[in-house]
Amino acid sequence: MLTARAHARVGLLGNPSDLYGGRGIGFAVRELEARVTLRAAPTVAIESELLRAAWQALAIDGSRRPFSITAETDIPFQAGLSGSSALMIAALRAWNAWFGLGLSRTRIAELAWRAENEFLGIRAGPLDRVVQSNEGLVAMDFRVPFAHGSVERLDPALLPPLLLAWHGQPTVSSGDVHAPVFARFEAGDRKVCAVMEELACNAVAGRAALEARDHAAFLACVDRNFDLRSEVFEIAPADRALIELGRALGAGAKFPGSGGAVLYACRDEAQRAKVEAACQALGHATLAPTVAAPEPRLRAVFLAAGFATRLYPLTKDKAKPLLEIAGVPMMTRILRQVEACGGVADGVVVANGRFHADFAAWERGAGAGFPITVANDGAMTNETRLGAIRDLALALETAPARDDVDGHLVLACDNLFEFDLARIRTRFAASGRAQLIVREVPTPVPGGKYSEVTLDATGARVTRFREKPANPESNLSAIAVYLLPRELPALVRAYLDGGGNPDAPGHFIAWLSERTPLEATRLDGRWIDIGSADDLARANAG
Repeated sequence: MLTARAHARVGLLGNPSDLYGGRGIGFAVRELEARVTLRAAPTVAIESELLRAAWQALAIDGSRRPFSITAETDIPFQAGLSGSSALMIAALRAWNAWFGLGLSRTRIAELAWRAENEFLGIRAGPLDRVVQSNEGLVAMDFRVPFAHGSVERLDPALLPPLLLAWHGQPTVSSGDVHAPVFARFEAGDRKVCAVMEELACNAVAGRAALEARDHAAFLACVDRNFDLRSEVFEIAPADRALIELGRALGAGAKFPGSGGAVLYACRDEAQRAKVEAACQALGHATLAPTVAAPEPRLRAVFLAAGFATRLYPLTKDKAKPLLEIAGVPMMTRILRQVEACGGVADGVVVANGRFHADFAAWERGAGAGFPITVANDGAMTNETRLGAIRDLALALETAPARDDVDGHLVLACDNLFEFDLARIRTRFAASGRAQLIVREVPTPVPGGKYSEVTLDATGARVTRFREKPANPESNLSAIAVYLLPRELPALVRAYLDGGGNPDAPGHFIAWLSERTPLEATRLDGRWIDIGSADDLARANAG
């Protein structure tokens, strides 16, 4: 069984739904979500017309892992919060994981958009799907809506207090709302084209106001957004009454979608409380929305190009990561831990030239839950090895281009460890800081043997990292498993261009610690250094 989720969305500023090639700002609403669950089944079973359209857009053969799918949602129906596309995004996420497709956020948004437009015949723009697929607070450029770089993340802390209210009266579907206006837009109607251009400019101005923390200017942009919309779209009386209710109390007010609900932007918490009380007094449902933080998408980099000369003769004809522990290759054990972490979009294994074919064969039989590329660093002997950081650079250059890698899970595959990697992924999602896993070394710590990590009083932030110091002052050492930021490719290039040691990963982490904040989590299971045949025997013995 597998469950995936997607959230309601708020169109904060910009062209409505954005069929019109403009700009927009939006966010995913943490408190409202759609959920789909897949279960193994004899044949593919999809009862919902909406989800059948998403499956058609995905266009894959489900017979290799057939399923049944069920769905539920707490997003209010026809309230302009994009409940239907949330179900599609959730389903596409579920299938992405179920079949190990490695779809990017952008591709998932595009497939949901195609499902509505091409298979259901609903006139819809990309904004809803782009916001829901990316999550967080995002600024979007829709001139080429699914192009690389068309989405930028903004800090949710910039937002003023917000409130959603909906009246529950029947509304027109979003497709029917947009169809006549879009027909005028395509025909070159001057009024519609001018309004859409102004809406895009207003979104740019609103972003500037947010980033300047000028709430008054931002509230004015919210009001301007609705007034521009009113020039070309019909406004239902129940919707206009909600708009006027908030404006009478000084809040900025607009639709978060196509009608049925209203978004209020408030100067402060006291004003939000007044608006909420006024809405509830009239029987309207309300919600103070918060931004759903995006689940980080990770790229796993498996460093497996060493020659393990200490293990000769066991490793003369077999790479150390492919040696078996209790009948399972070490590499497979590490892969399963990475899969269990969740949120991994794809992976790259770096092998040396001598064992590259063996790793390629391993990959074909591993049954990974995400796509894996096996890169060849070309080295045929220990003396000609590139070193771990040059191998890391090769992996980052070889990996398929995608625009949704938030972090890099880098693992040296020559040791075993027991640790739930989801813990550091969760911390990375919360703080955005690079993550280490540290273990306690028995004291007294010998000089020149282990990396050294010093933590602050909270036990979370790294204050110093040294690679194998001669005079260790801390008994904490990092294992070679790191969760590093999206900027890793540029950082590795800068490190190597500056003459950094290309071999041991710890030298790079020491360099990195002086340039970006690091956090650490203590290892709560075993770490097994398999450096000799005796070590391997002990690991096999349990």
